[in-house]
Amino acid sequence: MKSILNKFIKQPRQQATVSMALFSDTVALVCRQDGAWLVDEYSVRDSTGWPMAVRELAERHSLKGEHVQLVLGHGRYQSLLIEKPELPREEYPTALPFLVKDLVNDSPSELVADGFVSPLKERLQVFVANKNLVESLVQSLREAGCELKGISVEEVVWGQFGSPGHTQLLLQRRGKGNLQLMAFKQQVLCFQRQLRGFAAPVAKSDPAPSDVMQLDGLALELQRSLDFLSAQLRDVPVTQVLVACDGEDDALLATALGERLNVKVAALSLEEQLLSSNALRVAYAGLHSAEQSNINLFSDSLKPKTELITLSNLAAGWGIAIVILAACAGWFSWQNYQQQQRLQAEQRLLDSANGALARAKEALAKHLPSQLKVDMAAGLEKSLASKQMALNSIAMHDESLKVGYGAMMEQLSLAANGNISLSHIRVSGANMDLEGMARTPDAVPVWLQQFDQYKALSERRFQQFSLGRDRKNGVTFTLFSDREPAHNSQGGQS
Repeated sequence: MKSILNKFIKQPRQQATVSMALFSDTVALVCRQDGAWLVDEYSVRDSTGWPMAVRELAERHSLKGEHVQLVLGHGRYQSLLIEKPELPREEYPTALPFLVKDLVNDSPSELVADGFVSPLKERLQVFVANKNLVESLVQSLREAGCELKGISVEEVVWGQFGSPGHTQLLLQRRGKGNLQLMAFKQQVLCFQRQLRGFAAPVAKSDPAPSDVMQLDGLALELQRSLDFLSAQLRDVPVTQVLVACDGEDDALLATALGERLNVKVAALSLEEQLLSSNALRVAYAGLHSAEQSNINLFSDSLKPKTELITLSNLAAGWGIAIVILAACAGWFSWQNYQQQQRLQAEQRLLDSANGALARAKEALAKHLPSQLKVDMAAGLEKSLASKQMALNSIAMHDESLKVGYGAMMEQLSLAANGNISLSHIRVSGANMDLEGMARTPDAVPVWLQQFDQYKALSERRFQQFSLGRDRKNGVTFTLFSDREPAHNSQGGQS
């Protein structure tokens, strides 16, 4: 029963504890276990090997039950800049595949997309990936017993290494690829370009003339980008250039560029020494991506659907209903048995009193009346009258169970108005509990004031009154009657 109830209760969103960055030649894993960082890389030939690599890494490090964040590497998705549509943020995953259909080769049904408002010119930065590829990754993680929390992209998560209050330029290279230049305004991506033709390493401790020319060319390209960004971001200009390139001495390259540029240049440094490659750094950043620019290509349409109306659930529901009905029937049978026992006890007392009275009258008939006997007879008559009243009360109580609550229900119907809807009515003797919905919160007190106009309702008193809201934001109310400890009667329920 607990497992069934859990399906109807929304669980709080769990933070990802594992991140995997997927590139054309490797899949990088970063995971924090027992207070220590765990890193690993799995070589692949191309993106078709991603599903197997993801599953192998999860099994190798016993990640079953963990929450995983995926990050797609550069070249495994498309980055587009379009005019900002007049749509709410939650509709982007559904609408963007159709808005960019003229800019990509695939049809909207084969795409997953998400985006955010770019700080540059207030346009929409959109990222698009192949839907079949994403579905294969989701299936692999599911087979490994992991839960996918989201899918981001490399260009977005690099912003995690920037400063929240500044605009910074990041120069990075992964493996033997081209240099990538990205600008982040308060950790939000606003500019990106690729720099071709610069062989690693760019900076050398003993450079040849050709090496100096290559370094000067790189500095010139960086200065052009800085001039462009200075014109576009006048309110928050670029204050620093970060360097993180595989195959380079980042500190040496930062020093050489700093001598040629008019802004501060520094090598990207991390406390975690295990993050020695950019593939691992991207995976690490995936766990801490900035909320304001965070995207998620794992849309709701790709998430597994929870089937609530299944044969097992229906069978369990009917079983629970049968148990509840059986419990109610047993309760009312026990109550009826208790009342019958009390009635029989009172009947025996009444028979005993009637016998004593008969004997007293017989003795009285044989003797002359005396004051003592007259007083005794009067006392016996009073006792008999008291017993008779008790018997009549029991009889009347028994009749009230047969008559029902027709008058009360009729008057409750007359008191109804369009602002109140009752869902449950529980009546037991003089007690009456009501539950239902109201159009507005003040409609309930107004409705209760009308009870004074009806005899069967005016005597009802309520001790507790509560208001609430259901899932559709409707007003719900509950009224509980006084509970009299000495009152013991059998009631009805409607």
